[in-house]
Amino acid sequence: MADAAVTATDWIWGITYSVLASIIGGASKLAIRKSWIIHGKLQPSGCSSVVLPPDLDIADSESRELSTIEIMESAFSTEDDGSPKLCRISKAKAVSWFLYFCGMIGMSFLNPLCCVLAMQYANPSILAPFSGLTLVWVILFSGVVVGEHPQQSQKVACALIVFGEVLVALFGDHTNASNMDVDDVIASYLDPAFITFMIAMCSFITVLHLIIKRFPKTSLLKKMAWGSVGGAITGFQNYLKDSLTIFQATRRDGGPLPALFYLFFILAMTTGFAGLLCLSACMKRYDATYASAMFVVSFVITASSMSAVHYHTFADIGGERAIVMYLLGLCILIYGATILVKPKAAACLPDKGSDHSQISDGSKEETLLETAERRC
Repeated sequence: MADAAVTATDWIWGITYSVLASIIGGASKLAIRKSWIIHGKLQPSGCSSVVLPPDLDIADSESRELSTIEIMESAFSTEDDGSPKLCRISKAKAVSWFLYFCGMIGMSFLNPLCCVLAMQYANPSILAPFSGLTLVWVILFSGVVVGEHPQQSQKVACALIVFGEVLVALFGDHTNASNMDVDDVIASYLDPAFITFMIAMCSFITVLHLIIKRFPKTSLLKKMAWGSVGGAITGFQNYLKDSLTIFQATRRDGGPLPALFYLFFILAMTTGFAGLLCLSACMKRYDATYASAMFVVSFVITASSMSAVHYHTFADIGGERAIVMYLLGLCILIYGATILVKPKAAACLPDKGSDHSQISDGSKEETLLETAERRC
């Protein structure tokens, strides 16, 4: 269907698969966040690094958080129906792991599968804006599923992010590299501009890693780093695209697949899975709305920057008006991200001289931070 016109039936099927991919993506992210919340409630008091929903009732939260002594006593105590309390804890752990693996399978396999199927029925320019629906599902159901109700500022930020993503998708480069051969792909990686970009991106990801490791939990830079690192790594879509280009060129010209195809394919899988692990770690520490939105922002910005350097996006967009709208979409994405980070939250934190000024790895201190941010 590469050169065929998109019929009404094909368009409907393409949209259906794309919407299904967004639903799977939203459900998978909520499942991962829910698994971390269940895991955090089962940890001994003060030993969990999972941030629980800040709007939970304090008494209810304390009643569900088990102390070390309670965990030891649970092996010998029973419920009202005579079943051991330890069985209830084991079941909760099983549910936590089940939700986690379901979320990981959805994000790493089912969501990409639906996206590939959608591409067979419709043009990417039609399908790309629907990826922003993932944020819509997260906002609509995060309160019901994980008990985290997005604030008004988060809703506004996500609306700006979705709008910016639509502009980027509509006015971006919709061409492809189907006419390239293996030599052209190799030459594109020897381009000095692309080598400079790769060095800059690796340095940027390294800086994010250092911020995560060395900055205190109260730092807004650390919050930004956790939200951005997953999308920045996943944004290296050139490996997947170029591996498919090599596959098509080899099938067109005949002969065995070169070793470069397998290298790019492995790199595509590695970057995708590493980004997914970073997203999961971010959801362990922050609410689903923030983690999902920042992942989308960093992913789109990284992929767009890579395309501009590697595939010469601006040369193929066509027209100054399209370039202006494309850049406007990226600016709106960045502005939505700044709203999510919420720099004014630092004013609501305890003074440096207070007992809680030094935030440790405990879940209660993390919850204090999140509660202070919400009250702003």
